[in-house]
Amino acid sequence: MTVPIGTGFDPVDAAVLRDPYPSYAWLLRHDPVHRGTNGVWYVTRYDDVRTVLGEARFERAGIRDFWAELVGPGPLSEVLRHAIFFQDDPDHARLRALIGPAFTPRLIRLLRARIERTADDLLRPLRPRGAMDVVNDFAYPLALATISELIGMPARDRDALRAWSVDIAPTLDLLASPEEIARGQAAMGQFVAHLTELIRDRRENPGDDLVSALLAATGDPRPIGTDALIGTAVALVFAGHDTVTNQIGNGVLAFLRHPRQLALLRAEPDRLPAAVEECLRYDSSVQSNSRQLAADLELSGTRLPAGDIVVALIGAANRDPARFAEPDRFDIGRVQRPAMSFGAGMRFCLGALLARMELKAALGRLTGLPGLRPAIPEDELVYRRSSMFRGVVSLPVTFAAGVP
Repeated sequence: MTVPIGTGFDPVDAAVLRDPYPSYAWLLRHDPVHRGTNGVWYVTRYDDVRTVLGEARFERAGIRDFWAELVGPGPLSEVLRHAIFFQDDPDHARLRALIGPAFTPRLIRLLRARIERTADDLLRPLRPRGAMDVVNDFAYPLALATISELIGMPARDRDALRAWSVDIAPTLDLLASPEEIARGQAAMGQFVAHLTELIRDRRENPGDDLVSALLAATGDPRPIGTDALIGTAVALVFAGHDTVTNQIGNGVLAFLRHPRQLALLRAEPDRLPAAVEECLRYDSSVQSNSRQLAADLELSGTRLPAGDIVVALIGAANRDPARFAEPDRFDIGRVQRPAMSFGAGMRFCLGALLARMELKAALGRLTGLPGLRPAIPEDELVYRRSSMFRGVVSLPVTFAAGVP
């Protein structure tokens, strides 16, 4: 599919959800700052996307207010108005200054060891079966365990966290139905009650987790408040949970579609870090992010007025031929240039290091399974319905059964 001349790009068109990259290629070549459906601007070129994602002239407060009006009053809007990804400076800078140092070297070392152990534990019962659903049997449990340990939630609470996540996640997109919003409001209320108890416990019994570290942090002029801490914890769960799950699935799928690259990684496992970066570039689980213009601005020769909504198409920027040679080719040996998958500038993802650790652990193990192949035809894959995120609902595979 390509974007027909004279019509607006629609990120939730069925064909775009399945494969947005032909449309991105058309936009990059013919209309890099595109006036799409509902008057929204879609920006595709790498340099322009970096500007939109990284500069203070592109604000989030208006997006927050629009979203809050969409979901209505209740726990969803009450909690997420405190989340860091909905803040502009100076509140954004203050929260970031508190959260960043909380990712201490000790915490990162602990999490790396836990990620490796969890990945091995998940694979142990799957190896003798010779089959799995990459998304639901491996990627989701790995990401869930990691984010739970990061914020300090006990393992016994993971089933509840997964249930809340399933109900809340659809409301973070602009496509949620009234029924999905109602379920999300109820789930968020339950999640907040649980986090409130967790924070109370960590005040009295600090642990090796991010909530404890944030409670111990001091800020200028004040430490993080409970509302902001709850908003931060919720933001971390969804920014570092669904996105990692989807990215593991997208990465495995890329290797299944490119067996020569799979063979290359198996023959030269030292290429794993580069392979992770290529998976992030080639098919990012985060496809877009939105901003509102604080002032008139020109991008690639197009004048954008203050107040307009601008959507940075990250997936398109990662395929910009001005930035990446042969951008539609999956190549773990390409000269590495940073993709836009973790954002840019003042809003570069605080969890990027953690996500890369999870992706290395997952892809290193999954691509090493002998005889790895898809278990269903390509046309039976179903992609999540989302204007922002990309990932398959399920990815069944088979491989040679082995000892656990």
